[in-house]
Amino acid sequence: MKDYIIIGISGVTCGGKTTLANKLKDLLTPVYVFHQDRYFYPDDSPKHVKCEGLDHNNYDILSSLDMQSMFDDIKETTKGVNKSHAQNLNRGAGKLEISGKKFIIVEGFTVLNFKPIMEICDLRYYFVLEYGECQSRRCYRLYDPPDVDGYFDRCVWPEHLKYRAQIEKDNRVNILDGTRHDALEIVIADLKKMGAVHI
Repeated sequence: MKDYIIIGISGVTCGGKTTLANKLKDLLTPVYVFHQDRYFYPDDSPKHVKCEGLDHNNYDILSSLDMQSMFDDIKETTKGVNKSHAQNLNRGAGKLEISGKKFIIVEGFTVLNFKPIMEICDLRYYFVLEYGECQSRRCYRLYDPPDVDGYFDRCVWPEHLKYRAQIEKDNRVNILDGTRHDALEIVIADLKKMGAVHI
């Protein structure tokens, strides 16, 4: 993977992960993007665990996702077989590039909690929000299947706190406040330290 700069973007639901990934897709070249949400097991998969006290799968744990497939798709892409969900391969004025390198962006709420992905990332970012802000943002999101009453408090938030505690022990991860609007500038500054320049 020496020809790639891999950027991991993870963290709390509704924190800004996908927004940052999309902004980077438009800015960097060449770049390949992977979205963790594409790897959920089917709703009727026996791999799912029910949320305690609710007739609803717990989609906020790593075991609800086929993370090995995600990792394998990333590896295949680095070998020249494009398995990404989006890409930007066009050079153009204003884009950022690093000579001799390609970019991979991996985004999702627990991508950095999956050790194989955590270890291949060159840059790692984790969004956080306070409970009230996260809950209010989540109310405006539509999910399939939709959240049931009590799901946020019984599954979403407790699981986030568990995974966040793991991440905060790793000083390689840059913690980002999801209420701020400078995430893109922070990543760009880090990339420039690695040699990124505007075309």
